[in-house]
Amino acid sequence: MVYNVDILSNPKEAFWKLSSPLILLSIFQACYSLVDLFWVSQLSQEAFFAVGVTAPLFSLIITFGDAVGVGTNSLISRELGKKDFENTYNSILHGIVACCVLSAGIILSAFFLKDILALLNVTESVDLAITYIFPIFIFSFVFLFSSLFVNTLQAEGNSRIPTRLLILTNILNLILDPILIFVFDWGIIGASFATIISTSVAVIFFLFWYLSGKSEVILNFKYFKPGIIYDIFVVAVPNFLMDGLWCVSMMYFNRILIHQLGSIGVLLYATSLNIESFVVSPEIAFGKAVLTISGHLYGADDYDKLKEIYAYSLYTSVSLVIVTAIAFFFVRDYVFALFSVTNVETSVFYIALTGIFLLPCKQVTIMSNKVLDGMGKSYYSLILSNGSIISQIILASLLSPILTQGVCVLIGIFISELIFAIINYILLRNMLNGKNRLEERIQSKKNSIS
Repeated sequence: MVYNVDILSNPKEAFWKLSSPLILLSIFQACYSLVDLFWVSQLSQEAFFAVGVTAPLFSLIITFGDAVGVGTNSLISRELGKKDFENTYNSILHGIVACCVLSAGIILSAFFLKDILALLNVTESVDLAITYIFPIFIFSFVFLFSSLFVNTLQAEGNSRIPTRLLILTNILNLILDPILIFVFDWGIIGASFATIISTSVAVIFFLFWYLSGKSEVILNFKYFKPGIIYDIFVVAVPNFLMDGLWCVSMMYFNRILIHQLGSIGVLLYATSLNIESFVVSPEIAFGKAVLTISGHLYGADDYDKLKEIYAYSLYTSVSLVIVTAIAFFFVRDYVFALFSVTNVETSVFYIALTGIFLLPCKQVTIMSNKVLDGMGKSYYSLILSNGSIISQIILASLLSPILTQGVCVLIGIFISELIFAIINYILLRNMLNGKNRLEERIQSKKNSIS
C-alpha cells in the first residue's frame, strides 16, 4: 500500500512519518475545539456553562470509541508484526461488534441524563445541558466508529488518510456551527448536530475505504471467528477505565470549582482543558505513532529498537511541550479572553504557571502508557493511571478547605502527575531492560547449542 509506512526497518523514520500527519490533525482538531467553544460562548454564558458541564459526558463517549480503537490497533499491529494477516481481518470485525454493543448501552443511558447531571451537582441550566448532550448520546455510534477506524488505519501504518479526512470533516463542522446555531436559529442544539453530521461524513468515507478494498486489512465478515475479543479488551478496558476515571475526576473537580468559584470555575476548567489539548496536540500525535510502532516491534520481538523508540519519543515530546508551555504562558490572557472568561486574571496566571511544570510530567506518562498499549500490557497503565487520578481527587479534597479559588485542584493534579510520571518511567525502563536481558540469554543458549 502506497500510504503505509515501513515500521520494522527504521522505527525512528516511521515515528515521524506516522506522527507528522497526526500532528497536523491534532493541532487542527484542537483549534476546532476552541472555535466550537467560541461559537457556543457567543450564545450566552448559560450555554457556555451547559457545554462545559457536559464535557465529561461527551469525553466519556469518545473514551469508549478510543478505548476499543486502541485495543484493536494494538492487536492488529502485533499481528502485522507476526505477518498473521487473517487474524488482522478478524480483529477489526471484533472492534466493530464491540462498538455496536457499547453504542446500544450509551443510547439507553440518554434517557437518564437528568439523573446523571444531578449526580454531577448540576443545578443551573439543566434543560440547556440536556438539549446539547442528548443528540450526541443518541448518535454515539458515529463517534465510536470514527475513533475505531482512525486507529485501525494507523495500525497499518496509514495516518495520512485519517488526517486528511478528519481535517476536511472538522472544516465542515466549523462551517455548520454558525449556520445551524445562528442562521437556522437552532441555538445550542445546532452545535450538537454540526458535530454529528460532520463526524458521520468521516464514518461513511472510512466504510467506503475498507469496502472498496483499498485497505491492507480486509473488512469481510467471512473472516469473523469468535475468541479474540478478550485480546482487544485486555487493552481496551484498561484504556477505558483510565479515561473513564479521568472523566469522573473532571466531574468531581467541577463540583469543587462550582462550590469555590460558582459557574466561572467550570468555565475556567473547560477552557483550560481545551487550551491544553491545543498546546499538547503534537505530543498526542507522538503517542499514537508510538502505540503502532511499539506493537509492531513487540510482535517482531525486537526489544532493542523498542527501547530505543521509547527513549526517543520521550526526549522529543518532553522537549517540545516545554517550549510550547512556556510560549503559552506569555499569551495566556489573550487566549482566555477569547472565551469571555474575564475578571479571573489571578486564576489564569496560576493555571498557566502550573502547566509549565505539569505538562512535561504528563508526556512521560502518556508515552509510557502508549508503549505498554502496543505491547498489550495496558493493565500496568491502568493501575498507575488510576492511582494518579485517585490521588488527585484525594489531594484536592484534603486541600480544598485550605486552598480556595480552585488552587486545591491545581496543586492536587500537579503533585500526583509528578510522582506517577517518575513511577511510569522507572517501571517501563526496568521492563524493557529485563526483556533485553532475557533475549540475550535465549540467544546465548541458541549459540551454545549450535
